Amino acid sequence: RALGPGAEPLVRALSAERPPAQLGPLLCNLSQAAEGRRALLEPSGRVVRRMLSLLRCPDSVELRRGVVGALRNCCFQHGK
Repeated sequence: RALGPGAEPLVRALSAERPPAQLGPLLCNLSQAAEGRRALLEPSGRVVRRMLSLLRCPDSVELRRGVVGALRNCCFQHGK
C-alpha cells in the first residue's frame, strides 16, 4: 500500500514461489529511495522475511545479488 496502486505486480512477484530474476535489481533500486526503504521495512517484517528467504534461492544469482543490495540499503543510509 505504501507504494501506491502500481505496486501490485511487485507484491505479486515477491509473493511468488519462484520470483523472476529481475525482481532482485528492482528491489535494490527501490531500496535506494527513502519511500522504498520504508515500504520494504514495513512494521510486520513480512517483506524482510521474504527477502531473506530469497537469499537461499539457488536458481538466480541476479535475484540474490539484488536482494543483498536491497537489504544493505535498508540497513545503511543509501549514498553515504
